[in-house]
Amino acid sequence: MSATNDGSLSRGRIWKVSLLPTLLIVATLVAASLQASRLFEESLRPDLRAKAETLAQTAALQFHRAADLGIPVNRLGAADAYLDDAALGHEEIRYIGFATPDGHLLYASRDLRAKPASFFDKVLKAHALEESRGLARLDGDLDLVHPVESRGRVIGQLHLGIDATYVEQRLQEIHTDILITLFVTALVTVEVLMALMGLLVLRPLRLLRRLLELGGEGDFTRQARVRLHDEATRALASAGRLVRGLNRRHAALDARAARTLDARLRFGDPKAPAALEEPGTSDLRLPLFVFLFGSELSRSFWPLFVKRLYQPGPYFSESFMVALPMSLWVTAMVVCTPLAGRLLDTRSSRVAMLVGMAPAGLGLFMTGLASSLTELFFWRVVTAGGYGIVTTTALLHVARTSKQSHGARSMGVFVGASTAASVCGTAIGGILADRIGYAATFGVAAALVALAMALVLLLAPDLGPVRAREEAGARPTAASAYLGILKRGRVLLFILLAAMPARLVLTGFLFYLTPLRLHEMGFTEAAIGRLMMGYFIVTVFATPVVSLLADRHGWHRGMMLVGGGLSGLGVLLFASASGSWPLLAAVLLVGLGQALAATPLLASIPPLFAEECAGFGLDALLSVFRMIERVGSLVGPLLAAALLGTSGFVRSTHVLGVGMLALTAGLAAYLFLRSLPPTTPTPKAP
Repeated sequence: MSATNDGSLSRGRIWKVSLLPTLLIVATLVAASLQASRLFEESLRPDLRAKAETLAQTAALQFHRAADLGIPVNRLGAADAYLDDAALGHEEIRYIGFATPDGHLLYASRDLRAKPASFFDKVLKAHALEESRGLARLDGDLDLVHPVESRGRVIGQLHLGIDATYVEQRLQEIHTDILITLFVTALVTVEVLMALMGLLVLRPLRLLRRLLELGGEGDFTRQARVRLHDEATRALASAGRLVRGLNRRHAALDARAARTLDARLRFGDPKAPAALEEPGTSDLRLPLFVFLFGSELSRSFWPLFVKRLYQPGPYFSESFMVALPMSLWVTAMVVCTPLAGRLLDTRSSRVAMLVGMAPAGLGLFMTGLASSLTELFFWRVVTAGGYGIVTTTALLHVARTSKQSHGARSMGVFVGASTAASVCGTAIGGILADRIGYAATFGVAAALVALAMALVLLLAPDLGPVRAREEAGARPTAASAYLGILKRGRVLLFILLAAMPARLVLTGFLFYLTPLRLHEMGFTEAAIGRLMMGYFIVTVFATPVVSLLADRHGWHRGMMLVGGGLSGLGVLLFASASGSWPLLAAVLLVGLGQALAATPLLASIPPLFAEECAGFGLDALLSVFRMIERVGSLVGPLLAAALLGTSGFVRSTHVLGVGMLALTAGLAAYLFLRSLPPTTPTPKAP
């Protein structure tokens, strides 16, 4: 069986093994969720009436005291304002009114005063026909009547209008959160199981096969490291004991026999054979997923969190200060990106991941405790620096260990893990912020980063430098390689047309404008997270399909163009949408476009720029690509903030959408010209 077929078969087996426990876990959670939903529904309606009755008793107390003091109830001048204050902060209460015992309305809150005079007559008739004591239904609302007494006689009645759809809305939100939790649980389960299967089953079997191949070639100098104790690693341990025994026997032979064997066989130190490790594209998938999960928890509410700390000043507007942390984030990532390649060349992937995760976890924890924008900016930069090292390390690791024929699928490991983490983080982060607050959510994010560090130590192989020192020394230094690449106009033009527009849409539109617009439209943090999650859900499901089709049929460039067009159309649709479903459709369209554009993008770089890869190295080319790409992430929020401050939301969104379509057209022209055969000058006639 070929290595390619074996890899495909292994992925298929991983999916089959992961599917059954995922279904069992989800089925158990579904049963528990249905029970919890039923209990919510049974308790919410009585609790709502009990709250309304308590509010009525509290409001009636002031009328009761006034009557006890001898003040006639028809001479309370500030009663309307008092009822306005009593209704304030209770979203389920539509209005509060005070009427005489004979049904004459004396005082009313603002919402009740805005209704026609005939409305209260309908309320009284509804109570006359209603069999339920003290509660009547009218035009989809409920009216609760509470008598006000003084010295043993009824002096009036308080009427509270209760939103009859409030219970259904809250139940719908609860059901939606339950479904999101189920989806995230299934996604996390699949992600963890696939990563663990790759780390604990496929890698040991791959190493065992490699040991057997080396033994068939007469090489007994290597021994695989065993960190766990299961069937696969026990088989590796047995092979290791065999290698050590052969080396001991070789050492015991006399010099003449040893020279005879050395002609055909190679042996190592019997006390410490050289370690055998084979890097794979999925080695860092699980730690990367957990790390990004924690980092993405604040995605849905980040602009709102910054707005809470903003203090008006004479120099910078609120929209600029909200966008500034996003730009600082990208700046710190760009500055720290070259460090990842240096750590990979001199140390290892494990060390590079830990070096990046440590400041990122600390920065997330301290961000939640920030009390001013200065503190927030500082810790955001610290977090972003670590984030840049981790993500660039993972990307370079995948690029170095992937096969050329599986470029999109190998990059799909990185894109898939980051997208799945974004789905989980965005959805759960919005729910957590709505339930436990911003600071506690950042604490959860820091804990997840700490868990990712533990997974790196426990599961990630200590491969040493992934690229040989001799190969690294044969190429230009990082600084000269970066400068050489930056002088290549065709590389810069491709990045400006292909990568930067996608980042502008992602950071400027989705991460900046979308939360602000949804909050302005009355969406809660949890609702914003749910709607934004649609972007990542589409990306999760589309990424493996796109990567497979791109590699199998060579559709890398066509998918990039279609993705850019869909992203631009999605942004334009969002600008004109008003309801939840049109807004969700626009976000889904942007997500599909980004999946089509981003997945084959990185895989298309080596064939497009083979000359640059040979001269400067793939690492340098990808690092420059990521740095310039992140400039788009830097410009995105600032550009969106500037447009929002001068043109408003609709026009600024139109500019981003039309700009995306225009740049995609430019990319199409660029790729078309690159596909033309080179022209040779026609020799002149003598």
